[in-house]
Amino acid sequence: MKLLRIQLHLILFQVLIFYSAHGQDFKNDDWIFSDQSLPEIYIQIASDSLDQLLQEQNWYSDHEYPATFIFLREGVADTVQQIGFRIRGNTSRASAKKSFKVSFNTFQAGRQYNGLDKLNLNGEHNDPSIIRSKLSWDIFGKLGFTAPRANHVKLFINGEYYGLYINVEHIDDEFIQKNFLSDEGNLYKCLYPADLTYRGRQVEAYKFEDNGRRIYDLKTNEEADDYNDLANFIIFLNTSSDSQFENEIEDYINVDGVLRWMAVDILTANWDNYWFLKNNFYLYYDPATQRFEFIPYDYDNTFGIWWEGILPGTDWGRRDFIEWGHPYEERPLTTRLLSVEKYQKRLHYYIDQTIKTAFNETWLFSEIDRLKALTEEAAEEDLYRTYDYGFSIEEYHDSFDSALGRHVTYGIKPYISTRVESAMGMLQVENIHPVVREVNHEVVSSESERKLQLDLHLIDESDLEFTIYVNDEEVTNQVSLSTLDRIDPHDRRYRLEFIVPESIEELSYFFNVTDAEGLTSRYPHNPQKTVQLNLKTSKSPILINEFLADNETGIQDESGKFEDWIELYNSSDSLISVSGYFLTDDLSTPSKWALPDTTIEPKSYLLIWADNDDEEGPLHTNFGLSNNGEEIGLFYSDDFILVDSVRFGPQSDDISYGRREDGGPDFVFFETPTPGAQNQSATSLHTDSELPTEFFLSQNYPNPFNPSTSIHYSIPKKTHVTLTIFSITGQRVAELVNKTQAAGHYEVSFDASNLSTGTYLYRLSTQEDSKTRLMTFLK
Repeated sequence: MKLLRIQLHLILFQVLIFYSAHGQDFKNDDWIFSDQSLPEIYIQIASDSLDQLLQEQNWYSDHEYPATFIFLREGVADTVQQIGFRIRGNTSRASAKKSFKVSFNTFQAGRQYNGLDKLNLNGEHNDPSIIRSKLSWDIFGKLGFTAPRANHVKLFINGEYYGLYINVEHIDDEFIQKNFLSDEGNLYKCLYPADLTYRGRQVEAYKFEDNGRRIYDLKTNEEADDYNDLANFIIFLNTSSDSQFENEIEDYINVDGVLRWMAVDILTANWDNYWFLKNNFYLYYDPATQRFEFIPYDYDNTFGIWWEGILPGTDWGRRDFIEWGHPYEERPLTTRLLSVEKYQKRLHYYIDQTIKTAFNETWLFSEIDRLKALTEEAAEEDLYRTYDYGFSIEEYHDSFDSALGRHVTYGIKPYISTRVESAMGMLQVENIHPVVREVNHEVVSSESERKLQLDLHLIDESDLEFTIYVNDEEVTNQVSLSTLDRIDPHDRRYRLEFIVPESIEELSYFFNVTDAEGLTSRYPHNPQKTVQLNLKTSKSPILINEFLADNETGIQDESGKFEDWIELYNSSDSLISVSGYFLTDDLSTPSKWALPDTTIEPKSYLLIWADNDDEEGPLHTNFGLSNNGEEIGLFYSDDFILVDSVRFGPQSDDISYGRREDGGPDFVFFETPTPGAQNQSATSLHTDSELPTEFFLSQNYPNPFNPSTSIHYSIPKKTHVTLTIFSITGQRVAELVNKTQAAGHYEVSFDASNLSTGTYLYRLSTQEDSKTRLMTFLK
């Protein structure tokens, strides 16, 4: 072991030297989570700090120790100084192979590494294969479900190899910002015994603790500490009548998301969850939809990992999935959902669809073989893997195909075969009510008319018919209908448009959608509700003219900081006061930041620092801009009339996004930002500020290039996207994107400093489209 440590110290020294010459900031969190290669993480921490961290009396402490973090992938290393490092987990804290948390913002507030605040390095000490949770997260990803990403890494601490770990995306405000419409809501981490049962009508009752921590632990908006949303949901869940529950439950939680999660947990045999063990989930209240989202968490106890003493006689490979939860304890969320016939049918449908797409021998076995080939050498060298349960190297290899006894009741592949066979025997797949998964509405105005545009994502086995009511009157015959692209055969994607007279200032709508067999679903689901829209528009000349969401080396604020900024423009010939105006990065919260009592000269500009630090001065907002993409809204008066808004995708360092001409309709990128000055020198290859209507991959610019170039692409709907660079012989040399993205225009930078001069291919792929172009790198 001493020789190994000496060798690893040498390797670490070489890594640091290499980084000093070649390190770079990739501005892409997929660099962290890609599973196409096996990265290494090196932690350097003071020896006395490491000794304290590992002392038994400190195992359950969340105290973070300063350390240095080095991330090495394919010969390229990044170093981050002064990160926070601690043990993480629940019962695993007492294990020999511990799990760890890396925090990039503990000692430098607001700092991120490639868009991430934290990393979770999980030891997976229960799982001899060190692959089960990774497979689970891959299944969620293949289904397009909002869940953390994960990949394998090798972990070294002070030169010692601590083993093969799974790096799981941390669920926090950054995760929320990337995955939901609004990031302003409450995020609750729910751990044992989080059963969602009734504790009375007092809100404070739902702040109860177990072992010194809240069961429903609020992770955002901690200062407000307002549990009203959670308390109202739990009270409704437990006290509503059956008819009230069926009519209104979708007002409280995304039921479709819960049913899809249930289908995955049934197939993966995840019992360490809400449904069976009242444990390991998050609830996020999204203010934009005004309901909760269910986010799953912690999947090492899956695919046949089970302790017989918990509930003797349980066979997770063959367990009846309608009676799948805990047999003796209350679980009101799952129990009440399955008491509604249409939800029970939909669960069967989702299990069937999951088996056909993500949980089957064809896809999973090949994924298992790929991941095992990638990680088996690192697993064989992982001595810490053997300490907790004595798993030998032979048992590591055997665990993919055979049960090992003790708590490993199935080999992974036999479990999959058994679960699929037993599930197919239990399934009763019938025609389901159409599922209204997503509705996006937008009022689109032109010189000649104003339209209400609805983009719908529906799930059903057949084509659908619509009946639409606007302001309580059926207007079906006045609606134009177009079919958008599908992701799979059961996806139904439509765009509905209806001309709205200029005289209408307030509008409400709902619609019914009916399948070929006459089953009908309503949107909104609650028959007492309609969607309410305020169509009042302001004739204000104040516009959002330009902004920069990733200011690295541009202008500085009065404190010398490189903060993001928003430029407003007065398009009139008069002096205009901005008193009574509001800026926001969340259109569902228009009053987020009130502009100060100041004026803008005619044809002039007002520069505002979007730095989430309104105490720094009157022109500093209480929100920041995300370089991953979001929205900016400008509102006026107590009625919060929308004056202007911009929705944008991922942004690049020091490249602003603004109107081609001051006050003009088209938005473009500016390679040279123009804060407080006339817009000019647009460098974007697209000028469409609206969401794209087709899949598009642009020619890179510049081309030929040295050493970096930009690639622009557009996707018309939310889907999983990969953007990969290949040599002319077909060898993969870089992966720039590998994640699910919302519809929008995107820009990615590619640096070829480490490549040879020549011609390369870049390929953009989704689940249904793929385009490839050539580019030339000249040194």
